[in-house]
Amino acid sequence: MKRTLFPSFILFWAVVLVLAVWPAITPHETLVCRVLSLAFLYAVMSMAWNLTALTGLISLGHAAYFGLGAYGVALMDHYGHSNLVWTLSAAALSAGIYGALCAAVFRNLRGATFALVTLASVEIPKVIADNWESITFGSMGLVGIAPLPAIRLAGSTLDLGANMRAQYYALLGVLLAGTWLHHKAIHSRWGWALRAIREDEQAAGVLGVPVHRLRWTAMTLSAVLTGLCGGLYAHLHGFVEPALVFSAHFSALPLVLSILGGRFRWYGPVLGALFLYPLDQFVLHPVLPAGHAAIYGLVIVAAVLFFPKGLGSWSR
Repeated sequence: MKRTLFPSFILFWAVVLVLAVWPAITPHETLVCRVLSLAFLYAVMSMAWNLTALTGLISLGHAAYFGLGAYGVALMDHYGHSNLVWTLSAAALSAGIYGALCAAVFRNLRGATFALVTLASVEIPKVIADNWESITFGSMGLVGIAPLPAIRLAGSTLDLGANMRAQYYALLGVLLAGTWLHHKAIHSRWGWALRAIREDEQAAGVLGVPVHRLRWTAMTLSAVLTGLCGGLYAHLHGFVEPALVFSAHFSALPLVLSILGGRFRWYGPVLGALFLYPLDQFVLHPVLPAGHAAIYGLVIVAAVLFFPKGLGSWSR
């Protein structure tokens, strides 16, 4: 196993090294930092989605967890608790509770039925956020959310909200932490049990694998991590509104990035995010501002057709 993973680790750390020095050598530092920071966030979100997919379930409803995390931060910040620990705790808690409820309610659903109900589950928190105007300010959303705070490190102060390079390195650290967690989850005893459930649920149950409990923990952990991504997104952008944070875009994005990069590999979602999002923002959007979405879709289709196991299959 170690010999198989070794080239992947070398390539991964080579990419990390390039990402670490890129802001210092590029003439477009602000743009690079802004785009890649979001790519890091989407990569973590994709790895969170992949934890649910490991069980064989394809979720189309992760926008619900993302939006709840964003609103958890927005409401906690608006009503007087702007400390980052409290706001992100609210993001993780709100998304985690909803994820745990969905996992319990949908426990007997599989395949297309499961995908359909998860898609529908996005509408519940979205409608509540849209209509509970006395708390959430309805469709207008909340603005003025506090940016990421300044931190003191090695005698100097890094303002994560105003300094784009500091924000970039902070999110790179989040990406590395998320990748480490994803790698450990996939290659742990827990991860192999999830794979056994995906391959043959009945056989796994006969062999003593607690199918329902493991699926519940995977979906809840996936929801918590996605909620944290939503919370960071709220801090980065400074505003939330139902149509934005509960949009189908945030349900489709982690699915596309994971499948494109290779959802059965520990680095697959990261590869998909670091390839596709910068490609769209740096190349396709500037060249074709009005039609870049069509080329974006064509790239996805071509990649899936020629690499059905994801771009990560290049390494095999």
